Amino acid sequence: MMHTPKQQVGATLIVVLIMVLLVTLSGIAAVRSLVIEERMAANSLDRSLAMQSLEQTLRYAEGVASTQSQTIPFNSNFIANAAYYNGIFSGTACTATSLTDTSPCTTSSDPVPGLCSTPTYGCEPRWTDANFSGWATWNGSGSVLASSNPPQYIVEFLGKNFKCKAEDPQSKAECSQYRITVRTAPGSDRALVQLQSYYLALPR
Repeated sequence: MMHTPKQQVGATLIVVLIMVLLVTLSGIAAVRSLVIEERMAANSLDRSLAMQSLEQTLRYAEGVASTQSQTIPFNSNFIANAAYYNGIFSGTACTATSLTDTSPCTTSSDPVPGLCSTPTYGCEPRWTDANFSGWATWNGSGSVLASSNPPQYIVEFLGKNFKCKAEDPQSKAECSQYRITVRTAPGSDRALVQLQSYYLALPR
Protein backbone atom coordinates (compact mmCIF):
# COMPACT_ATOMS: atom_id res chain seq x y z
CA MET A 1 0.00 0.00 0.00
CA MET A 2 1.40 3.43 -0.96
CA HIS A 3 1.65 6.24 1.69
CA THR A 4 0.35 9.63 0.72
CA PRO A 5 2.65 12.69 1.13
CA LYS A 6 0.37 14.03 3.90
CA GLN A 7 0.85 10.86 6.01
CA GLN A 8 4.67 11.07 5.56
CA VAL A 9 4.80 14.71 6.73
CA GLY A 10 2.83 13.84 9.86
CA ALA A 11 5.21 11.02 10.80
CA THR A 12 8.25 13.27 10.34
CA LEU A 13 6.74 15.90 12.63
CA ILE A 14 6.24 13.35 15.41
CA VAL A 15 9.84 12.15 15.11
CA VAL A 16 11.16 15.74 15.22
CA LEU A 17 9.06 16.55 18.29
CA ILE A 18 10.34 13.46 20.11
CA MET A 19 13.93 14.42 19.27
CA VAL A 20 13.40 17.98 20.51
CA LEU A 21 11.92 16.60 23.75
CA LEU A 22 14.88 14.30 24.28
CA VAL A 23 17.38 17.11 23.64
CA THR A 24 15.47 19.37 26.07
CA LEU A 25 15.46 16.72 28.80
CA SER A 26 19.18 16.11 28.28
CA GLY A 27 19.84 19.85 28.59
CA ILE A 28 17.83 20.11 31.80
CA ALA A 29 19.67 17.14 33.28
CA ALA A 30 23.04 18.68 32.34
CA VAL A 31 22.12 22.02 33.95
CA ARG A 32 20.97 20.31 37.14
CA SER A 33 24.20 18.32 37.26
CA LEU A 34 26.27 21.48 36.86
CA VAL A 35 24.33 23.26 39.63
CA ILE A 36 24.83 20.31 42.01
CA GLU A 37 28.54 20.11 41.19
CA GLU A 38 28.91 23.86 41.75
CA ARG A 39 27.23 23.60 45.14
CA MET A 40 29.40 20.64 46.09
CA ALA A 41 32.54 22.55 45.14
CA ALA A 42 31.39 25.60 47.10
CA ASN A 43 30.57 23.48 50.16
CA SER A 44 33.94 21.74 49.94
CA LEU A 45 35.75 25.08 49.78
CA ASP A 46 33.71 26.47 52.67
CA ARG A 47 34.41 23.40 54.79
CA SER A 48 38.11 23.65 53.99
CA LEU A 49 38.18 27.31 55.04
CA ALA A 50 36.28 26.45 58.23
CA MET A 51 38.76 23.68 59.05
CA GLN A 52 41.70 26.05 58.58
CA SER A 53 40.11 28.65 60.82
CA LEU A 54 39.25 26.10 63.52
CA GLU A 55 42.79 24.74 63.50
CA GLN A 56 44.01 28.29 64.13
CA THR A 57 41.46 28.66 66.92
CA LEU A 58 42.47 25.31 68.42
CA ARG A 59 46.12 26.44 68.61
CA TYR A 60 45.02 29.70 70.22
CA ALA A 61 42.84 27.95 72.81
CA GLU A 62 45.67 25.52 73.61
CA GLY A 63 47.81 28.57 74.28
CA VAL A 64 45.12 29.85 76.65
CA ALA A 65 45.18 26.51 78.50
CA SER A 66 48.97 26.54 78.68
CA THR A 67 48.95 30.04 80.14
CA GLN A 68 46.39 29.10 82.78
CA SER A 69 48.45 26.08 83.83
CA GLN A 70 51.37 28.41 84.58
CA THR A 71 49.57 31.25 86.35
CA ILE A 72 49.93 31.96 90.05
CA PRO A 73 47.60 31.01 91.57
CA PHE A 74 46.96 28.02 89.34
CA ASN A 75 44.12 28.56 86.79
CA SER A 76 43.77 32.11 88.07
CA ASN A 77 41.25 33.16 85.41
CA PHE A 78 38.90 30.24 86.01
CA ILE A 79 35.98 30.80 88.38
CA ALA A 80 37.17 30.07 91.90
CA ASN A 81 35.60 27.85 94.52
CA ALA A 82 36.50 28.30 98.17
CA ALA A 83 36.57 24.55 98.73
CA TYR A 84 38.70 23.64 95.70
CA TYR A 85 41.43 25.14 93.55
CA ASN A 86 40.29 27.24 90.61
CA GLY A 87 38.50 25.26 87.94
CA ILE A 88 37.35 22.43 90.19
CA PHE A 89 33.70 22.27 91.20
CA SER A 90 31.67 19.48 92.74
CA GLY A 91 27.98 18.63 92.75
CA THR A 92 25.18 17.10 90.75
CA ALA A 93 23.58 19.98 88.85
CA CYS A 94 24.29 20.13 85.12
CA THR A 95 23.68 23.85 84.60
CA ALA A 96 26.44 26.42 84.35
CA THR A 97 24.85 29.82 84.59
CA SER A 98 26.00 31.27 87.91
CA LEU A 99 28.71 31.13 90.56
CA THR A 100 26.63 28.72 92.60
CA ASP A 101 26.45 26.12 89.84
CA THR A 102 28.65 23.07 89.85
CA SER A 103 30.55 23.72 86.63
CA PRO A 104 30.41 27.40 85.65
CA CYS A 105 32.19 28.98 82.71
CA THR A 106 33.66 32.45 82.39
CA THR A 107 31.77 34.87 80.15
CA SER A 108 32.63 37.69 77.76
CA SER A 109 32.71 40.11 80.69
CA ASP A 110 35.48 38.13 82.41
CA PRO A 111 39.19 38.72 81.70
CA VAL A 112 39.45 35.40 79.83
CA PRO A 113 36.13 34.07 78.43
CA GLY A 114 35.40 30.45 77.57
CA LEU A 115 37.14 28.87 80.58
CA CYS A 116 34.93 26.14 82.00
CA SER A 117 35.33 24.31 85.28
CA THR A 118 35.42 20.53 85.43
CA PRO A 119 32.17 19.16 83.98
CA THR A 120 29.89 17.27 86.31
CA TYR A 121 30.00 13.52 85.68
CA GLY A 122 26.92 12.19 83.89
CA CYS A 123 25.81 15.55 82.49
CA GLU A 124 25.34 16.18 78.79
CA PRO A 125 28.59 17.37 77.22
CA ARG A 126 28.69 21.14 76.86
CA TRP A 127 29.36 21.01 73.13
CA THR A 128 26.20 18.99 72.43
CA ASP A 129 23.92 21.02 74.72
CA ALA A 130 21.85 23.42 72.62
CA ASN A 131 21.22 25.57 75.71
CA PHE A 132 24.88 25.97 76.64
CA SER A 133 25.90 29.63 76.32
CA GLY A 134 29.49 29.60 77.55
CA TRP A 135 31.14 29.71 74.12
CA ALA A 136 33.81 32.35 73.58
CA THR A 137 34.46 33.83 70.14
CA TRP A 138 37.86 34.38 68.56
CA ASN A 139 38.48 37.10 65.99
CA GLY A 140 42.18 36.42 65.79
CA SER A 141 44.41 37.96 63.17
CA GLY A 142 44.64 35.76 60.12
CA SER A 143 41.36 33.93 60.66
CA VAL A 144 39.97 32.90 57.28
CA LEU A 145 36.37 33.13 58.47
CA ALA A 146 34.52 36.42 58.21
CA SER A 147 34.35 38.56 61.33
CA SER A 148 30.56 38.25 61.16
CA ASN A 149 30.92 34.49 61.68
CA PRO A 150 33.95 34.02 63.98
CA PRO A 151 34.86 30.59 65.37
CA GLN A 152 33.95 29.72 68.95
CA TYR A 153 35.81 27.79 71.64
CA ILE A 154 35.69 26.52 75.21
CA VAL A 155 38.52 25.29 77.45
CA GLU A 156 37.42 22.75 80.07
CA PHE A 157 39.70 21.93 83.00
CA LEU A 158 39.71 18.19 83.69
CA GLY A 159 42.09 17.99 86.64
CA LYS A 160 45.73 17.92 87.74
CA ASN A 161 46.35 14.20 88.22
CA PHE A 162 46.98 12.95 84.69
CA LYS A 163 50.03 11.04 83.54
CA CYS A 164 52.41 13.32 81.69
CA LYS A 165 53.24 10.46 79.31
CA ALA A 166 50.24 8.22 78.79
CA GLU A 167 52.36 5.58 77.02
CA ASP A 168 54.74 5.30 80.00
CA PRO A 169 53.32 3.30 82.98
CA GLN A 170 56.00 4.84 85.24
CA SER A 171 55.17 8.41 84.27
CA LYS A 172 54.18 10.64 87.15
CA ALA A 173 50.52 11.59 87.32
CA GLU A 174 51.05 15.29 87.88
CA CYS A 175 50.10 16.95 84.62
CA SER A 176 47.06 19.17 84.17
CA GLN A 177 44.65 18.25 81.40
CA TYR A 178 42.32 20.51 79.46
CA ARG A 179 39.71 19.56 76.89
CA ILE A 180 39.43 22.14 74.13
CA THR A 181 36.46 22.28 71.78
CA VAL A 182 36.18 24.67 68.83
CA ARG A 183 33.36 25.07 66.34
CA THR A 184 31.99 27.31 63.63
CA ALA A 185 29.22 29.60 64.83
CA PRO A 186 25.79 27.97 64.35
CA GLY A 187 22.78 29.57 62.72
CA SER A 188 24.53 30.64 59.53
CA ASP A 189 24.81 29.31 55.99
CA ARG A 190 28.44 28.33 56.57
CA ALA A 191 29.65 24.74 56.91
CA LEU A 192 29.18 23.41 60.44
CA VAL A 193 32.51 22.03 61.67
CA GLN A 194 33.73 21.08 65.16
CA LEU A 195 37.17 20.04 66.40
CA GLN A 196 38.34 18.86 69.81
CA SER A 197 41.68 18.17 71.45
CA TYR A 198 43.05 17.16 74.87
CA TYR A 199 45.93 19.29 76.07
CA LEU A 200 48.38 18.11 78.77
CA ALA A 201 50.32 20.78 80.62
CA LEU A 202 53.45 20.08 82.62
CA PRO A 203 53.45 21.27 86.25
CA ARG A 204 55.18 24.54 87.08
